[in-house]
Amino acid sequence: MLRTSTTVTQAATESWHAAERICRRHAKSFYFASYFLPKPKRRAAYAVYSFCRLLDDAVDTRPGREAEGIAEFERILDSVYLDELDHLPKDEPGLALRAFQATVREHDIPRVLFVELAEGCRMDLTISRYTTWRDLEVYCYHVAGVVGLMMSCIFGPIDESTREQAVTMGNAMQLTNILRDVKEDFDRGRIYLPAEDMERFHVSEADLAAGRTTREFIELMQFEIARARSLYRSGAAGLCKLADDGSRTTAAAMAVIYSGILCSIEAQQYDVFSRRAHLSMLQKLARVPLARRLARRQDGAPIPEVFC
Repeated sequence: MLRTSTTVTQAATESWHAAERICRRHAKSFYFASYFLPKPKRRAAYAVYSFCRLLDDAVDTRPGREAEGIAEFERILDSVYLDELDHLPKDEPGLALRAFQATVREHDIPRVLFVELAEGCRMDLTISRYTTWRDLEVYCYHVAGVVGLMMSCIFGPIDESTREQAVTMGNAMQLTNILRDVKEDFDRGRIYLPAEDMERFHVSEADLAAGRTTREFIELMQFEIARARSLYRSGAAGLCKLADDGSRTTAAAMAVIYSGILCSIEAQQYDVFSRRAHLSMLQKLARVPLARRLARRQDGAPIPEVFC
């Protein structure tokens, strides 16, 4: 009996370590922020992030056959929720899936959230332009807002208003990604900047193609950065309702660190064409006091100025 128990424990440990390795490689900002979480929640968060990464891999490794990758991801999702993982190999992805299965059971994470995440990938296969912010907001929800809801299941307890704020925070992070990756996305044939905003500020697709940091482009970026910061502030209102066991600090650190990319864009004079905006490890560490300040905020108190 002891031998069986030890074997089970070793297998579980290997699964959690596999999920952690995937997270460490592909979700560096979250991996940094996860330091504040208690170990059980940290492992659960790694498992969710690793599963989301499997969706990216399923799509990225099948150029021209992305829809097949999404369909396979959904089949794996069914296997997880139907407890049919015995056929999986004991490689890193297979082990991480076992950790993910344990996580969705323990934290009661709805399957529909992962289905909606897959729908966001399908949107990328059929939509390369967005007319309005409202259109883009739907996309942001599917690829990032739902991740905020997944994490809330782990970081909870939450109520309905907190759910909405978790979605808003996820949308803020995705808009930050969009502003950082204008060139990379354009090179892949996609423009996420809303067409109505580009028209308003007189920025053309030709300007993006040429990588011109014109006055008009700068004004457009300033407008979108202001929108992103507004989303961060709205989403941050729900952080005080998360568990005060490190979950609140982790979520605050993610928000403050990720919003720091906006500061990097500003620091390089909005030139997102010649280099990718990012934060160094020292810059991330410098923002930890801001995260702690945000995490200490009481419900109803003003949101501190930590997203500047």
